Amino acid sequence: MKRLVFIVEGHTEILLVDKVISPYLNNFGIYSISCQTITTNRKLNKKGGVGSYGLFKNEIKKTLAQGNVLITTLIDFFKLPTSFPSYTSDSTKIEDIEKAIHKDFDFNKCFIPYIQRHEVESLMYSNEKGFEFVIDDESEMKEILKIINDYSNPEDINNSPETSPSKRLKKIFNYDKINDGEMIFEMVGIEDMLKKCPRFSQWINSIVYSIKIFK
Repeated sequence: MKRLVFIVEGHTEILLVDKVISPYLNNFGIYSISCQTITTNRKLNKKGGVGSYGLFKNEIKKTLAQGNVLITTLIDFFKLPTSFPSYTSDSTKIEDIEKAIHKDFDFNKCFIPYIQRHEVESLMYSNEKGFEFVIDDESEMKEILKIINDYSNPEDINNSPETSPSKRLKKIFNYDKINDGEMIFEMVGIEDMLKKCPRFSQWINSIVYSIKIFK
């Protein structure tokens, strides 16, 4: 069986893979799973973020060259570099970017491009369980519940600088991307994410399908 490698943007994405996605994929017999961030400066050994399409592409090529690997990506549409092929600011056309990326890799069957709409934090709004674990203030919790109720699909929570999913959290309470992020993801779980977030669900299903093909 091929190794499954997630090329991710940063710590929040790693938490999502480690705490939510990997345990789910284990149920399908997928155990060799790892995350790696994008190298944005080789001389300084700097990793994290996307930087540019060129840096993103180099990371994919380098990993594909290792062989016996299925690669997928987990990066945010929010602040995606305009250097990406078929770039658009329209979040409803993310699939056009993903298809253009895949085409740039000659539609390699060992590569599944995925861009999260809009940020991975949007998945946290799939239910209130995680927030109940990190928020004690009743008024803050009411604000979270209002957002959850306003968006039947958490992926629709928009990507403006003021109202992106993560910015909303920071305005409501003292959100810590790593510590709070880990607890929230663990408590939310994947079932409601799969039910409420169609793009995310389609991506996870494509990973399971691809791994089965390569068994």
